[in-house]
Amino acid sequence: MRIPLDMFAQAVRVGASAKHDSDAPIRVSVYLDESATPFLVETVRDAFVPQTTSALVRVERIAAKPLEPREDTDVALVISCGSVRLQGAVQELLVAGAPVAVIAESSVEAPFIKADTPMLGLIAATDKTYLLETLARWILDRTEKDVAFAANFPFMRIAAVNRIVTSCALANMATGALVFIPGADFPVMTAAQIGMALQLSSIFGYRLELERGYEVAAVIGAGLALRAVARGVCRVLPHGGFIAKAAIAAVGTYGMGRALASIYERGVDYSSINGAIKSLVARVRGAGAAGDGSPASVAVASVR
Repeated sequence: MRIPLDMFAQAVRVGASAKHDSDAPIRVSVYLDESATPFLVETVRDAFVPQTTSALVRVERIAAKPLEPREDTDVALVISCGSVRLQGAVQELLVAGAPVAVIAESSVEAPFIKADTPMLGLIAATDKTYLLETLARWILDRTEKDVAFAANFPFMRIAAVNRIVTSCALANMATGALVFIPGADFPVMTAAQIGMALQLSSIFGYRLELERGYEVAAVIGAGLALRAVARGVCRVLPHGGFIAKAAIAAVGTYGMGRALASIYERGVDYSSINGAIKSLVARVRGAGAAGDGSPASVAVASVR
C-alpha cells in the first residue's frame, strides 16, 4: 500500500501543535492558610516545581485582608485544615474566574463544599499518592492545557497520558466503525496516532526534533500492521467487519499509546542508532569518493 505523502506534512503540523501546547503559559496560585499541616504544605510544594520556564507558581498566605487574585491564573489551590477565614477566601478567589481546589486532610475541614463543581472542589486526603492522583485528575478535567500542565508537573503525567491515549483510541474506534471505503481509514487513524505520539513525547519533555522521526516511522509501521490484521479478520467475518475494524483500531491504538508512554517514561536514547546511521553514511560517501578519484578508480580507467 502506498503511504500518502501528505501524511508526513500532517505529522509536522501535529508536532508543531504539540510543541505549542506543551509551551503554553501556566499560572498556578497557591494560598496557604495558617491551619495547613506540614504534610499538605510539603506535598504541594514538592509537586508543583515547574519543569519549564513557561510555568509560574505563585504562593501567598491567607491573611485578614481580602485576597487579590491574578486574572491570568489557570487554577487556584487553597491549602487549609479549616479556619474562620477559609470560606471567605475561597469566595474571593472564585470571583476571579479560575477553578479553585481546597486541599485538606478531611472533608469536615471545609463543610461549605458540598460537592465538586466545574469551579470548586475539595481534595481531602492524608495519603500523598491518593491526594496527588486525585488533584491531577481534578485539574486536567478543568483545563484545556493538559499537555502543558503534565509537561511541567510530573505527578500529572499518568493522568494526562490516560486521557490522551483513551481519547485517541476512541476516535480511531469510531473511524474504524464508520469509514467503509477500503483504505480511506488508514491515513485518518495514522494521523491521529502520530498526534498521540507527539503529544506524549511533549508531556515527557521531548521536543520536536529529527529523532521523533523514528517514532513516527514506528507508528506508521504499526498502523500498517493493524490494517493488515483488520483486513484479514474482515475476510473471515465479512458481516461483522466494521465491528472487528473498530475493535482492532481501539485496542491497537491504546496498546501503541501505552507502549510509547512507557518508553518515554523510562527515557529514550537514540545515540547508538544515530551513530550507526552516521557510520553508514560515512561509508557510503567514502565509496562514492573512491569511485570519483581514488587510485583504484584511476587504475581501472588506465586499463580501459
